[in-house]
Amino acid sequence: MRKRLTLIVSIVLSFALLVGCGNNSGNTSSNSGSKNADKSSNESAPIETPSSTAPQEIRVGADAWMVEKLKINEAAKKFEASHDNVKVIVKPYADKSILANFSLQWSQGKTDYDVVLTDGMQNAVQFLAKDLIIDYNDTNFFEGATAKENFVGEVLSFGEVDGFQFALPISLETYAINVNRAMFEKAGYIDAQGNIIQPQSWEELYEYAKKMTITEGGKVVQQGMTIQWGPNASSLMLAAKRSIDGTYLTDGILSYDTPAMREILKIWKKGADEGVFSIDTFTDKDAGRNNYKAGQVAMLYQSGSHAAESAPLIGADNVDVIPAPNAAVNGSYAFAAGVLVPRASEVQDLAVQFIKEALMDKEIQVAAGQEWGKLPVLEANFDEIDAQWKDKLFEIIKVSVPTPYYKEYPIIDKNMPILLQNYLSGKLDLDTFIKDVEKMIAGVDKEVFKK
Repeated sequence: MRKRLTLIVSIVLSFALLVGCGNNSGNTSSNSGSKNADKSSNESAPIETPSSTAPQEIRVGADAWMVEKLKINEAAKKFEASHDNVKVIVKPYADKSILANFSLQWSQGKTDYDVVLTDGMQNAVQFLAKDLIIDYNDTNFFEGATAKENFVGEVLSFGEVDGFQFALPISLETYAINVNRAMFEKAGYIDAQGNIIQPQSWEELYEYAKKMTITEGGKVVQQGMTIQWGPNASSLMLAAKRSIDGTYLTDGILSYDTPAMREILKIWKKGADEGVFSIDTFTDKDAGRNNYKAGQVAMLYQSGSHAAESAPLIGADNVDVIPAPNAAVNGSYAFAAGVLVPRASEVQDLAVQFIKEALMDKEIQVAAGQEWGKLPVLEANFDEIDAQWKDKLFEIIKVSVPTPYYKEYPIIDKNMPILLQNYLSGKLDLDTFIKDVEKMIAGVDKEVFKK
């Protein structure tokens, strides 16, 4: 009996052992499968490489109008296409008045932008005093296709002070008179050879505008001339001053208190009072440009670029440019959009590479020139544009110079429209206007490198 019981116990224990081994085998298989599954999952996951990490970003800030007209989005896409792990973020800002806000942020070593485009170099010199922007002479920008000798004329000097290349020019413009050839021909101001008869003085220019101003039922249906008396009035004043006097300066300082400039201002006031010169730009900066593009204005005195952008609407044969009186000899206000790189940027080298490869790209620059009159700054790109207006503008540009660079020039830029409009509307007489302008100029800080 005891032997039989011992045998039964042995059988039961053996069976239990077999079952246990079976279960352990199953668990091992399951665990092995889980490990293999984990291994398989790990093998299918992407391997960490530079191409799969977060892309480097370049943040590009530009005055809102620049994004379209300077083809910045197109430049960004081209750069991204040739650089796999780079993302270019275009962030427009409202207008040039915003630039003053950058100084505080940049002085704290922070920035929302790695590349900043400014509407005119004079608005960029404010960043020099605290050494907030890079000197392109310390980079490799001026190597290869973008070597200094490959730039048009003296355009690089527009972004240079005392050997410090604080900005790069990106589009070249000058103030000139955009004209509607059909209106000139009807008025008898085109000669037998098809050339515009150039007005020799502002008094003669006023007479042109008066003859080409057409009124029906007490309403002006064709405007003789529109002058940029809006937010860009300081640029207009520079253009008029340079063309009539051959210089911006008196005793080394910007000044508008000269007999010739006073005479221009008197003619402007007479034209504004009579409706010969439109005051639409008082309230709408783009009024003159839009009316010129609509074929409603005979002459538009502001950037000569508007002839190019108006060609598709009123006909390429119907747009032209002429210099303001004496500008063919004395020059005008020539300017370029400037490209800056703040020292606070953590991707300065990449930012410079973007400017060099994308913003200076031939396709980008030629498109901006042909469509919007924003002339290329590299000779190879400049020569690609075949248009009569381009050659006429370049003749003016060759004898033109940029504005004096003052640290607080933005103060002049901001207040000149207010003072000029007050004079033209009769709130200030000429002597008071000149006095207020000269006082404003005297009061601004002119030392760009002074902290």
